[in-house]
Amino acid sequence: MKKVFFIVGSLGAGGSERVYWLMSQYFAQENYEVSVVFLDGNDRCFSLDVPGINFIDLKTVKASKSLFKLIGVLRKAKPFAVFSTTDHINVLTAIATFFVRVPRLIARVSNNPSQMANFNSAKARFYNRFNHLLLRRFDKIICQTQQMRAVTAALYNLPDEKLTVIPNPVSIPDHHPRDQNKIMATQHIVAVGRLSAEKGLFRLLDVMRLLPSNYRLNIAGEGPLMVPLIQYVSEHELTTRVTFLRKVLNVPDLLVQHKLLVMTSFTEGFPNVILEALAVGTPVVAFEVNGADVAIKPGFNGYIVKQDDIEGLRDCIIQACNRSWDHEAIKADVLDRFSLQHVGQMFEQLLN
Repeated sequence: MKKVFFIVGSLGAGGSERVYWLMSQYFAQENYEVSVVFLDGNDRCFSLDVPGINFIDLKTVKASKSLFKLIGVLRKAKPFAVFSTTDHINVLTAIATFFVRVPRLIARVSNNPSQMANFNSAKARFYNRFNHLLLRRFDKIICQTQQMRAVTAALYNLPDEKLTVIPNPVSIPDHHPRDQNKIMATQHIVAVGRLSAEKGLFRLLDVMRLLPSNYRLNIAGEGPLMVPLIQYVSEHELTTRVTFLRKVLNVPDLLVQHKLLVMTSFTEGFPNVILEALAVGTPVVAFEVNGADVAIKPGFNGYIVKQDDIEGLRDCIIQACNRSWDHEAIKADVLDRFSLQHVGQMFEQLLN
């Protein structure tokens, strides 16, 4: 039985962490010996109680303190394949493999590196410098879209054969009934994600000021901009119309209770929350970002708006909230295109 390792920073609410948590389950079902290695067990929103998966907490928190522990784990287990994701974990994994041979080494880039350059912290920029040197150590590099593949290849001067395009998976959600007969004068919309600069949430609050007074917005997530966003809501007299839910563990339950998911990001890798919304039949209105055009079929399951077109976003939100959608068709379509089984087979082919 081949051993497969997935290495992530934590099992927190991030998109990359969710992807590898799901992929570990696919490989476990396909009779691989699967381990998920993470640095910070304190940041966790995904279950460790998953049959067939060995979860290994290095308890180091920071990548800079994790190298020797990771080398020890890999040296003892001797995995056939290692998957890593995000810049700092890719760098850590690549350095570890100078000391431990791994027959199949696969990285996943989690965002458009040229767009994220405007939002990266000093720490992120530090790790990004090493990508120029260390990404070549990987046998394959997973990009979520063709656009990301082209940008990554050009930025890091990588040969085309190293890069492959695989979208993110979506799991089949538990039964989430939608009350089709529920008619309300209030239009409830929702945004889900980390409260950080690249998510563009101040733009969403600007849109709320332009929407009719019967529109209500729930924002789920935590992050460094929590306090400034709350202050903005107060200063612009939106406190009765905007609610901060903070961390939400059952995102599908939240999404199915709303007319619409709105995403105002400046940049994305491949937005998991769009797939999660569509998987419960909730349409999406999003600014044009990487991956949105792959998941959203305008008029069928949502609308895509050009970046920074605030009035266009407002108009699409109103249009989406005041028309009927075929929720069952939306669910069936996204589960057909992005099911764990389908995407998992694409991951598995990288081991051959």
